[in-house]
Amino acid sequence: MTNKEITRKVNEGFVEGDNEKILLYVADDVRWDIIGISTHIGKDAFNKEINNESFVGTPTITIKNEIEEDDRVAVEGEVQCRMKNGGMLDAFFFDSYRLENGKIKEMRSYLIEKK
Repeated sequence: MTNKEITRKVNEGFVEGDNEKILLYVADDVRWDIIGISTHIGKDAFNKEINNESFVGTPTITIKNEIEEDDRVAVEGEVQCRMKNGGMLDAFFFDSYRLENGKIKEMRSYLIEKK
C-alpha cells in the first residue's frame, strides 16, 4: 500500500467513525499538531483527539487534492462536522503527513473556517 493510500484509509476511518481503522495506520509515538489549537503526542493522545468531546457524530470530508513524495503526503480538502454546542464546523483543511514503515509518524493539520 502506498503512503497516499494509507492516508486515504485514515480519512475513511474518520468519516466512518472507525477508530480501529485509523489507529491501524498510526505509529505508537505519533505526533499530531493541529496548528494554533493543540498538539497530541502518542497513540493514546491521538485516539483521544479522534474522540474529541466537542463534536457529535462523524465528519463529512471531501478531498480536493493529494500529493505524495517519498515519505510525505499532503491532503487538501473540506470538512464539516456538528458540534456539541449546536454549532457546525465548516472548514477548509490541509493535512501534512510523514510516514515511516507504513505508519503515520507526524501529522500537521491546518484548519480555516469558512465564512
